[in-house]
Amino acid sequence: MDLAQKFKQLRTGRGISVYKLSKETDISENYIRKIEKGTSQPSVLVLEKLLKRLGTTISEFYNESNDVLYPTAYERELVESVRVLSQEKADAVLHFAKLMAK
Repeated sequence: MDLAQKFKQLRTGRGISVYKLSKETDISENYIRKIEKGTSQPSVLVLEKLLKRLGTTISEFYNESNDVLYPTAYERELVESVRVLSQEKADAVLHFAKLMAK
């Protein structure tokens, strides 16, 4: 997998400029450009910060199989919200969601 090409495709696909990504992540434009050219390899922490702003995770970024589905940020928020409920309330939420899907 070509990290540089894949990263650039993700960024441009999201319609985010290097300038905007730089400002929102506090990672220099020059460094982001070097990543996209393949002349620099980002640390895991830097890559994670950039990918988070682009709306994905490292796992999703490196996944080459379409068989594995990852929840969206919205879906993760739903799951995390339900996890803190009692079993009775969680069952009620699930029942309500199933009714709404009909």
